[in-house]
Amino acid sequence: MARLCLPDGAVRGVDIQGAQLGTTTSYTAGRDGTVTVNNPQHERALRELGAFSANLGGRPRGGWHCPDCGFAAFIRKCSRCGGTCERES
Repeated sequence: MARLCLPDGAVRGVDIQGAQLGTTTSYTAGRDGTVTVNNPQHERALRELGAFSANLGGRPRGGWHCPDCGFAAFIRKCSRCGGTCERES
């Protein structure tokens, strides 16, 4: 089972026609913009159309935070204002 994001935010659904029986399976994106695919052949077809794996990991922990502009970064120097960031816990 795979969770995929469709290739463009404007694409709300994709129809895949089966190779053996010719039946059509519709994949409609949910509110979060992802579709759940159980068939490996359908997953392969969606990836060929430009679908990609959804980031289900959430927000990474730690990192750096700029006290001047409030920008969150992964490096010590702020890429927005150039200030020195503080370590987040």
